[in-house]
Amino acid sequence: MEAMISNAPIFLTGFARSGTTWVNRIMRDYFDVGFVNEGQFIVTFGKRISDYGDLGRADNRSRLVRSLAGDPFFSILDRNYKITMDWAAIEQASESFADIVRRVLRTIAVGMGKHRIGSKYPVFGHHLDLLNDLFPDCLVIHVIRDGRDCALSHKGVTWGHQNTYSAAIHWRRYLETARHSARAFGGRYFEIRYEDLLLEPEVAVGRLERFVTGEPDGQIAAKFLKDRPPLKTEKAGGWRMTMPARAQAIFESEAGDMLESLGYPLIGEAHRLSPFLKLAYRAHDRLSREGWHFARKMFKSIPERK
Repeated sequence: MEAMISNAPIFLTGFARSGTTWVNRIMRDYFDVGFVNEGQFIVTFGKRISDYGDLGRADNRSRLVRSLAGDPFFSILDRNYKITMDWAAIEQASESFADIVRRVLRTIAVGMGKHRIGSKYPVFGHHLDLLNDLFPDCLVIHVIRDGRDCALSHKGVTWGHQNTYSAAIHWRRYLETARHSARAFGGRYFEIRYEDLLLEPEVAVGRLERFVTGEPDGQIAAKFLKDRPPLKTEKAGGWRMTMPARAQAIFESEAGDMLESLGYPLIGEAHRLSPFLKLAYRAHDRLSREGWHFARKMFKSIPERK
């Protein structure tokens, strides 16, 4: 029980379309963690917390809390989960931004009937140094998926990377950044592969259970196996059947070393793009994503999925 009510936050991250939403549900339903919608406010305010000065001063702390209360995260939280913050109590009881975040996450956990606190946000992977500075006791769970399957999945959503080259360079950069920063975490950092969850769920969830609880008994893994619906194992390595050979070669030319370091198979072919084509692909990706973003703002009926 002492471990269950720990005030050490658990942060879940992973390159977009890597399976973080699924792992978020597993953590919420089987690991007693109060995960809700993505906690981008932690990064947004954490990066510019110096703007608010000494938070030991009540006026600075009050200014920060007023700004936080206006963040869209909390209106979504109230609308989707019926959880509201007692900002006056949070402000009075806190002396740092980290304290405020812990109290926010605790309020969410209590509102969901959970004991562990935490947050999921794919962009956390770019800011693990910040999380470690703010929460030196935190745990990080990093979901990793074959970048070629991520690339295919990105093309199915309007906010995703819209060509293979762009998906490859961003996937590789994300993994490099997250894994480099993870060195400072030691045993507080854990990688779990999406493919392992699909193909070897008992082993994968068992390893996750040992990381989160420190207990090797396997009770959570057993319950997950008993409750879970049939897993869509075809999603593991689906790129082999659905990604064109040229796209596979482009991805491998840009991120083959990262694929290999993670144990993913290579096709042994690479398609090197000229500097002009790389520039064109970057422009296409950016203009497509910004165009879809503008269209969704103008026309609320446009879904995120194509």
